[in-house]
Amino acid sequence: MSREPASRIPFIVWLLENPDSPLPFSGKIDLYRHDCLHLLLDRDLSLYDEAFVLGFTMGNDVSCKWFHRSLFKLISTIFYPLKFRFKKVHLLAFDLGVWYGSKVKTKNLNKFDFDSYKNQSLSKIRKELGIDIDTIQVLWQAQSLLTQV
Repeated sequence: MSREPASRIPFIVWLLENPDSPLPFSGKIDLYRHDCLHLLLDRDLSLYDEAFVLGFTMGNDVSCKWFHRSLFKLISTIFYPLKFRFKKVHLLAFDLGVWYGSKVKTKNLNKFDFDSYKNQSLSKIRKELGIDIDTIQVLWQAQSLLTQV
């Protein structure tokens, strides 16, 4: 999946994920913070990576409940445009992201002020926030093994 400019984000994606929307899910996040999380979580732009980052964001938001995640999974597998739509195999990455997001010590990173860390290294920011790159790599390996066809 290529990085889309904000103007090309489909309406349903904007409606459910953007903090400026009237109907966003818990874990709502603007594109800047979302991109910061991609960097911190060392995830690329595939649908697996996107699923992991979205799951992480929802799992890390203390206001996000199981039914928010379940409804998001349903909508993202049925109603999202094909380019953005998750398949069953992507939901494993989403669930791993939810699990890991809930374990990270710093909560609500979807609202975090990343601007104050612009001059810091990724490793220093990860350490301060409690993001362990080794754990993320193990999760990625597990995801890869479990989704092989």
